[in-house]
Amino acid sequence: MDGDLVLEWLSFRGHGRLSDVASSVAAVMDSPPRTRAYAARAYLRRLEVLGHLDLQWSEGKWRIRPTVLTQLPGSSAIALVIGKRTAELEGRLESEAVLHRVVPPTSRTVSLGDPGILLLEYDSEAELSDVATNAGAKFIPCAALDLAANLPLLALGARAAGPNTYGSAVEMFNVLEREFTQVETFRRDGLFKQKVNGRWQYWLLRSGRWSSIGYAEGMCLTMSEVDSRCLQLKIFEDVDEDPIGTLHVNGALPLPVQHQRALALCSGVNAVKAPDGTWAYDNVPNSVALAVARSIHQHLQVR
Repeated sequence: MDGDLVLEWLSFRGHGRLSDVASSVAAVMDSPPRTRAYAARAYLRRLEVLGHLDLQWSEGKWRIRPTVLTQLPGSSAIALVIGKRTAELEGRLESEAVLHRVVPPTSRTVSLGDPGILLLEYDSEAELSDVATNAGAKFIPCAALDLAANLPLLALGARAAGPNTYGSAVEMFNVLEREFTQVETFRRDGLFKQKVNGRWQYWLLRSGRWSSIGYAEGMCLTMSEVDSRCLQLKIFEDVDEDPIGTLHVNGALPLPVQHQRALALCSGVNAVKAPDGTWAYDNVPNSVALAVARSIHQHLQVR
């Protein structure tokens, strides 16, 4: 089963329990049996980044996102189709406009490929809006720009009690070694994790105050204190209004899902591992890269 069939199946299901859908996806993956559950969850996150799914980890639920037609940055003729995807939808779109299916770049990190990228030709924004209406989809002028403009400034999470002293082993992120190591005491400021009911929970300790936080958010806040130059934009189209290029993100810096989505929707493609070990996002406007950098307390390098 390929990514297109997985997305069509998810579109048919609509919503459900995360544990059920993860098990079903794991069953069609080529990963070793003991790693399939993790690989399936990672694959679902890839679909979430591409704008197809919403994953509610705390509630153990998922849902397909409504179909959206949205313009790609820097293009006045090509739109991206994201969200719910069925054969009927594709038929309606093809009857309204020229539809292209592009094979996404292969990734060595997953055994199941991403769904094909659906691109739609259009002559004007008004026409694209009409096509969306006639196909039963939603029209968003440029989802990437919209998402980037609304990214929050990362801050400490809700106040919490911190790791359980009598629970499982506690690990602290070592910013010099770029890895978590087990600690016996946790009095120094930093990012900590501990398994609770079989899943990792994360906390930040700042000036004696514990805050609960997500993994990516905690890593961004911690890394920004020692390295604020983790993002580099290489311009390839130097237009006056908003130069466009390839954004390279330090391989040790995980971005929150909403930041990844803002970048991925610039091209419709997930990040690709570059030869230098960074994660590369294509067709990213300077304004989007700058919004992402500011949100995670990074200084954007442009060249």
